[in-house]
Parts: sequence; structure tokens; C-alpha cells
Amino acid sequence: MQADRPPFEDLYREYLGRIYAYIRAQVGAAADAEDVTAQVFMNAYQAYSRFEPRNTTPAAWLFRIARNATLDHFRAHGRRERLRRTIEHQPMAEEDPAGQAEDRIRYRALLGQVAQLPERQRDAIALRHSGLSFDEVGTLMGCSE
Repeated sequence: MQADRPPFEDLYREYLGRIYAYIRAQVGAAADAEDVTAQVFMNAYQAYSRFEPRNTTPAAWLFRIARNATLDHFRAHGRRERLRRTIEHQPMAEEDPAGQAEDRIRYRALLGQVAQLPERQRDAIALRHSGLSFDEVGTLMGCSE
């Protein structure tokens, strides 16, 4: 029902930052992330008349579209580039240079371990890290929490 659905503009304002952050973490390059994010919201706008809030949360619905758009991007650009960009990603800067160096080492080690996981598990981690609840991640990925 239309009355149950928030205006699309509200969803756009509320989720743009989270969707962009999720995609940026996946694709690495800001320009690519902007392109994929724009595609996500174009796809969402076109499908909005079919969105049923009783069946899923707006976040889960948008992140499903984002996940599919990200997968389409990688089909077009290759997975090796994704892995390279993920490993090169730097954590946020800190005040303490020694602490920052240690954090970078740990962060890269963690990314290396995550990169070894099957794609489905990597996606689950990325979705959870993007702020979705365990239930939303499970729903989005078609499995239990």
C-alpha cells in the first residue's frame, strides 16, 4: 500500500550515506562507488512501486539492490581489482604514528583473512559492517541469523 511506504526522497536522504559507504568499501575507488550508488538509487526508484514494507525493511531492500549492483559492477570489472583495492584500503588516521602503523598491520592482516573467506561470507561481513542487523543480513542473504 502506498500509505505504508515512506516517500522515496526520505529513503534516499536516510540511506544514501550508508549505501555509499557499503559500496565504497566493496569497490574502493570513490568514482566507481559514486557510479554504483547512483545506479542503486535509480534501480530503487524504478522498483519503488513494488516495494512492500510489510515484507522487508527499507534498509534490507536497498542493501539487496546495492549488493546486486556491486556484483554487476564486479562482473563488468573483474574480481582481482576488487581484492587489490580492498587490501590497499587504509584505516582512518590516528594521532599516534606508532599506533597507526600497528593498526594498519593488524587491519591488513584482517583484510587478508577476510579475503580468504568464500564470497558469501565476505558479503555477510560487509553488510553487517555497513550497519544492517543480523536479521536484515540473514534476510538479504536468504539464510538465518
